[in-house]
Amino acid sequence: MPELPEVETIKNDLAKSLVGMRITGLWWDSPKQLKPSPQMVEDNIIGTTIEKIERRAKIIQFFLSNQKILIVHLKLTGRLLIRDRKEPADKWAHIILRLSDNLDLRFCDMRKFGYLRIMSDEKELDEVLKEFGPEPFTPEFTVEKFKKILSVFSLPIKILLMDQKKIAGVGNIYANEALFLAGINPRIQANTLSNGQMVQLFHCLLKVLTEGIKFRGASDQSYLDAFGREGEYQKHFRVYQQDNKSCPNKCGGKIVRMKLGGRGTFYCPKCQKL
Repeated sequence: MPELPEVETIKNDLAKSLVGMRITGLWWDSPKQLKPSPQMVEDNIIGTTIEKIERRAKIIQFFLSNQKILIVHLKLTGRLLIRDRKEPADKWAHIILRLSDNLDLRFCDMRKFGYLRIMSDEKELDEVLKEFGPEPFTPEFTVEKFKKILSVFSLPIKILLMDQKKIAGVGNIYANEALFLAGINPRIQANTLSNGQMVQLFHCLLKVLTEGIKFRGASDQSYLDAFGREGEYQKHFRVYQQDNKSCPNKCGGKIVRMKLGGRGTFYCPKCQKL
């Protein structure tokens, strides 16, 4: 699933290219992905202008000139692709927003888990977004706030980092990478970490998220940016998907893969002792 850096990259691409564009039409062949219904979405977006595009957690928000908000969740395999209308059809395109200047915004989704949903106003949007934890890179996300979150829960630290209700936007890739940088075993209970470990993990988490944005996301699976290009962060993985390779810390150990919470988890047993 695309994580904060991937969704932020897509949001930035969309904001640079589509703000000021008018939505002139809507095509779909997967009605379940338009919520609450295709007709409701169509009635509320056709003829409107995109005024701004923002991100919260893994959700992209299109603020429209009629005060409605169209939100998009990519889920596991969703892509938002800006295309000239004459360009060949994209694989797995199930929803297309027709835009001014002969542009399309194509929502492609192999698994069909993603969706577009119309919000009547910002109050309704706030109800959806309030379930998410603090957003990295905002004033709310401080060392003290991070320590408070960790100290309350006895969950394995990797599972806690990926819980969107605790911290917004962090998924499997960046949790693995941050824990390796911090030298913390993924299975350690969050509330047993020392003050120093919590502070170190806070800074390592921001570091790997910053790297992910810098390299325009990780295309280890289905992720593409809004122009259909792969990200570069997969070329800089330290432990994620690096099982059986030598530890980049040159400790003499090898990266191990295990399952934790049903997700592939990668770590160095020598550098990240339990």
